[in-house]
Amino acid sequence: MLKHILKIMWNQRRTNSWIFAELLIVAGVLWMMVDTFWVDNRTYHAPLGFDIENVWRFKLSKLNVKAPGYVADSLYHSSDPEDLTQLMAQIRQNPEVEDVCVTFYSCPYSNGNSWREIRPEDGDTAYVSNRSFQMRNVTPEYFRLFRIRTVDGEPVYDKVAGRHNVIVVTPAMAEGFYHGAPNVVGRRVYHSRREQASEIAAVSVPIRTTEYERPEASYFQCLEGELFNSVVNDFGANSAEFCVRMKRAYTQDEMNRFLDGMGDRLTVNNLYVYGVTPISYFRANLLKYYDREASNKMSLMAFMLVNVFFGIIGTFWLRMQNRKGEIGLRMALGAHRITLQRYLYTEGLCLLALTLPLIIIFALNMVHMDQLDTYRQPLTFMRFLATFGLTYLLMAAMICIGIWFPVRKAVRLAPAEALHYE
Repeated sequence: MLKHILKIMWNQRRTNSWIFAELLIVAGVLWMMVDTFWVDNRTYHAPLGFDIENVWRFKLSKLNVKAPGYVADSLYHSSDPEDLTQLMAQIRQNPEVEDVCVTFYSCPYSNGNSWREIRPEDGDTAYVSNRSFQMRNVTPEYFRLFRIRTVDGEPVYDKVAGRHNVIVVTPAMAEGFYHGAPNVVGRRVYHSRREQASEIAAVSVPIRTTEYERPEASYFQCLEGELFNSVVNDFGANSAEFCVRMKRAYTQDEMNRFLDGMGDRLTVNNLYVYGVTPISYFRANLLKYYDREASNKMSLMAFMLVNVFFGIIGTFWLRMQNRKGEIGLRMALGAHRITLQRYLYTEGLCLLALTLPLIIIFALNMVHMDQLDTYRQPLTFMRFLATFGLTYLLMAAMICIGIWFPVRKAVRLAPAEALHYE
């Protein structure tokens, strides 16, 4: 039957050439749309590397000179690092609190932007030439609170707890420094404008800034001992991002009541907590722009898909309407209804299949000209196969719908009536 169909298609090549050209253009446009959707969807649903469930950010400030309870400088016998450490201890003692940590411009969804040059002692220095990496200043509890693990699945906190002047690198940084060499843990790196070296304590899972971005090469500077004191003194205790994970889900009203119940434990000398905001709020605020862009892109894709849908269905609908005479003649000659329907479906799908070699050439050309998003998602054979498969499944479904209704009506006509069209 396939040979017969190809012969009929060749005999009708003048009509089929226009349909073939339409299918070719539509398949190319639809494949680009599907590939864009694939990249966006895979990027969005990839693991972030951290967990913000039930995590809240406490707002810190310092008492004004005229505020009740203000501690004058002459009576002040502690430092900012000591006050901040004491505040963490007081809040951690509450049975409703699971964990507490402090960061500086490094909290998830805080839009932190701390960058620093860093170079490995025995790694690829060409990789770091004239390049800065995002640095996250965090206390060791950060890894436990946000449930960050190593690439081997172990808790990062266990690797850094009680250790001074250590860092945790992401896999992209480890690969850039050492190119897959074993025993990355324990190697040393140097910071620019500083003489001291830091030891790599662990390689974390890939960490992403938002759901719309890929993981980049970055590292965590663990704040312990003198380094903690130095950073707190530089930025101020009230500038710390004070993060708390609760043991259960709380509403905003419940958290406000929780703060009221803490009373004086939210104050250490002049440092105090004056409010609380869920990390999910910062997430929603940061992703507003990305969500709007994604919504606009999806609306455009939906509009184009609807046009493609009706265009292909309309083309094959009219094509089947104009072939009622042929259908009637075949029925008069004894063709069975099911066989006739199968024949027409196969003919439409064969016409679609003939576009495949040219679309592959078009796709390779798009890859060569770097028109695909290969930054967020690599161009793998799986991606190529999935996007092509989905494109042709969509088009095949549209063609079958365009053929189904007119053919369904035509094969139900009496042969004598159908022959009137011939």
